This record gives sequence, structure tokens and C-alpha cells, in this order.
Amino acid sequence: MPKQYDITIFGATGLTGKYIVKHVYELASTQPDMFPHAFTWAIAGRAQRKLQDVIDEFEPMFPNCKIPRPDILVANIVRREQLDDMAEASKVLINAVGPYRFTGEYVVRSCVEKGCHYVDVTGEPEFVERMQRTYHHQACKRNITIVHSCGFDSVPTDMGVLWVKQLYQQRGWTPTQVEMFFKLHTGPAGLRGGYATYESAVHGFGSVELLREIRKVSDLAQLPRPVGRKLTFHKRLTKDKQLGYHVPFVFADPSIVRLSQQLFLTGYGKCAEQKEGGKVKETTAMPPTVQFAAYSLLPSLWIALLYFVYGLIFKFLAASPWGRQLLLAYPEKFSAGVFSRDHPSEEQLSQTSFEIILRSKGYQTLSVSDAIAKQPFNAELTALVHGPEPGYVATPRITLQCALALLTHHADGRVPSGVLTPSVAFWNTNLVDRLQAIGISFEEHC
Repeated sequence: MPKQYDITIFGATGLTGKYIVKHVYELASTQPDMFPHAFTWAIAGRAQRKLQDVIDEFEPMFPNCKIPRPDILVANIVRREQLDDMAEASKVLINAVGPYRFTGEYVVRSCVEKGCHYVDVTGEPEFVERMQRTYHHQACKRNITIVHSCGFDSVPTDMGVLWVKQLYQQRGWTPTQVEMFFKLHTGPAGLRGGYATYESAVHGFGSVELLREIRKVSDLAQLPRPVGRKLTFHKRLTKDKQLGYHVPFVFADPSIVRLSQQLFLTGYGKCAEQKEGGKVKETTAMPPTVQFAAYSLLPSLWIALLYFVYGLIFKFLAASPWGRQLLLAYPEKFSAGVFSRDHPSEEQLSQTSFEIILRSKGYQTLSVSDAIAKQPFNAELTALVHGPEPGYVATPRITLQCALALLTHHADGRVPSGVLTPSVAFWNTNLVDRLQAIGISFEEHC
């Protein structure tokens, strides 16, 4: 059955999904060349009337939109036949329905079985690694690509680490360690996170043991012993001489970077740029493996104290069913007002931005012998990835570019098949250039 739609956005009436739809209209008005010729798309969800309301809201806002109006697909997350029909009609599906650990597998299964590529915005490592273990080989057999964590979680960090590795390779150097420091900039209007993000975090903390069990039975290659000096991971509040106070980054990025490196080591990043005379022309060398640590920067010692107080309470409550119910019932009280059932205001979104600092070390050689590994590092490089508000401004932009890259480059052999992370799926594409074009900057600082 021929595919009717290049991209379908599932969950288009939810907060994140609606922002993705809005960004499609915006991009098609300001940068229509980023869409392929004769682009077609659809929006999907449970209620046709609400989906029509989304279209009616955005069409007048973007009168210069250069792509056709989206079709409407009714699909309920618990109606398998509707999910199958949606996947069968679509080339690429953007899944914006979370929390993913409860219902995300339904969508992944339909996409794999019905031949539809898939991206999502999950920040739930347990779900990602469970899907990778369960559906990878089926997806490969059907020549389908499933790419998780294609929003702020975790494209800027995962692609940023890949970009740093590629900068080293271009110089003939070898990176051995990368430290990530996340910094959030806010304005007078303050910060407001969405309830769905908070809900995912609550359940994520409650599934740590399950993630450990999944990793115990994983058939992926294990990370090798470090090359050169071992990277020290600071488990507690630490003050960096250059950057100030920092604490461990507790969201998905470390797990995604770890999984990316395992997927590369296992060989799942291999793809072909083109076929000549029946022979596969392989792409450039695989990215090297590095030690990785991730931190959140805090502006002051007082904020650090509040972070630990709220963090201890959150961690204690998230460990039990009754505690999770309490956390979900009172998000503002247990997050110091950062998360709420109320949507962020446009003023809050416009005043917020993010910055990711990637500080790396290595050696000025492509081959690191045992003798060289015992010597001090002689190669250093710092990269910055920065962009607008992470959750509802940057994420829609990033997710759409991942979907467009998948739509464009799977057919030409630059995107491998399987259940993958962003850097493994897109390492041989122009995704970084695409992100630069929509305000997600990658900058090198030697």
C-alpha cells in the first residue's frame, strides 16, 4: 500500500504535539525549502474536533504557509487497528504521546509492523532501552528506523558529543573523555515546565531498578576500559574553577550517550551511502568511544541547597507508589513552582534559553598506544550547543528536523535501520547543519 503522508504528528492536541504542529506551519512559512517537494502531512489524535481546532488556530497565524493543509487521522493509543492504519499511511511518524513507558510500545510496534519510520521526544531511558532490546532486529528485517529521544532529550547532547568526536577525527586526534555541563538561562517571567515532563520524571525515578535489569541481559557490546587517565565523576555538589557549582545531571542524556556508544561498538551504526555495481560503499570511520560525565550548573550555593532538599524529597517519594501519587497530585509544591499543570506563558518561553558546554580531552594522534596513554593529555577542545527554551521551543524544532532527516536520508542509505539513538541514526547525515539553520547552534572553542 503506497504511503499517503510524508510525516504524521501523533498527539497533535497535546501540549508538545501542538507546538510541533505550530512549528511546521512556521517553518513552512519562513523556510519552505527545508521540506521535500510535494510534501504531505497529517495530524493525529483521539478527537477529530480538537484536531480541527488546531488547524483552525494556526492557519490564520501563518497565511504564507507553503505546504498543503494537513489531513486529520483519528487514532486512539489503545485502539490497535487505528494505530496500524495511521502507521500504514505514513512514511515517518512523530509520536508526541507520553509518558511513553505506559503506551509508547503500542506505537512502536505498529510502526515496525506496518513499515513506518518513527521518532519521539521521550526522556525515559527505561523505555528507550526496552524498545531497543525488543524491536531492533524486527525493525532491521523490515528496513525501518525507530529513533527515540529526538527532542531536547537528547539531541543537543548526543549529537554534540558526536560532533566533538568528529572535530577530533578531522584533526587526526583521538578524544578520550567528554564532560557535559548544562546551563539554563531564564528571564524576569521565570521558568515553567510542562506537566507531562514532570510526570515522566516521576515515573522515571521509579523505574531505575527495571533499567538495571534490562542492562544486565543486554546483548550490546560493553564499553571498553578507558584510554588514558580515568575521568573523575563528581557524585556530589562540586565547584568547578571555570564554571562554578554543579551537580550530576539526572535526566536522560547520560543514558542516551552511553547507549549510543554501545550501539556504535555493536556495529548498529553501519550504513551505506550508495550502492555501486551491486557493492555497498561504506561510510567513513565510526566515531570513537569516550568516557562521559554530565552535570547541571547551578547559579549559587543557595540554589544548590534548595536543589538538594527538593531532590531528596523527590527521590524518596518517587521510590514508592503512594509517593508517586503524591508527587503527581502536587507538582508545584514538590518542584518549587517549576512544574505545573498550567502551560508556560509566551513570555516565559521567549525569555528562556539553554546552553550545553562540552569540555573534552584527548591526544594529538589517531592511534593511542599504551605508552602514549600513560602521558598527560595534549589535546583539548570545548564545544557549545545552545538554543531557545528547551521543552516547547527547541524540542519542536529539533524533532521536526530529525523527522525530515529520516525522511530524506533513509532512502539514500545514510540512515541505518533498527531501534537507534539520534547520533547513531543521524551521524552520517546533515542533521547538525539542519539544526544550525533553525537556531540550535554548535560552536567550537579551542
